[in-house]
Amino acid sequence: MTPYDAALRIAERKLDAVRTAIGLIVAELERIEHARIAIETSLTREAELASRDHRLTTEHFFVHARDQHQQLVGARAAAHVQLEALRRKAVADYGAQVALEGAAAEFRAAADRARDAAEQSALDDRIGARHAARRRAGAGVAATAAP
Repeated sequence: MTPYDAALRIAERKLDAVRTAIGLIVAELERIEHARIAIETSLTREAELASRDHRLTTEHFFVHARDQHQQLVGARAAAHVQLEALRRKAVADYGAQVALEGAAAEFRAAADRARDAAEQSALDDRIGARHAARRRAGAGVAATAAP
């Protein structure tokens, strides 16, 4: 556990939200493209029918279809603007997440180094105490043997 974990979870949620929004915009762009193709197909079909029968009045249809086409072009342009903004946000959010992951990894590494240093210090203290006890015990044996 690091002090960066909460911020990392928030960054992940933000990135997930941006990914979801990008998916929705891409789906909207696909819907717009399908509608545009349908209008163009309909325009082509109606133009062909009108060319065969001059009694058909198709002006209203063509005006309406052209207006729909223009609306789709505008919607597509707006969706592309939103998509680019979301992509820039995704890049920024991903960069922030990577920075937080790096900081969390460094925090863990520093904690591991501190723990290892404390363990080594405790081990050194025990070894030093053992050597001191042996020296005292050896000095006591030498003092009793030397009268």
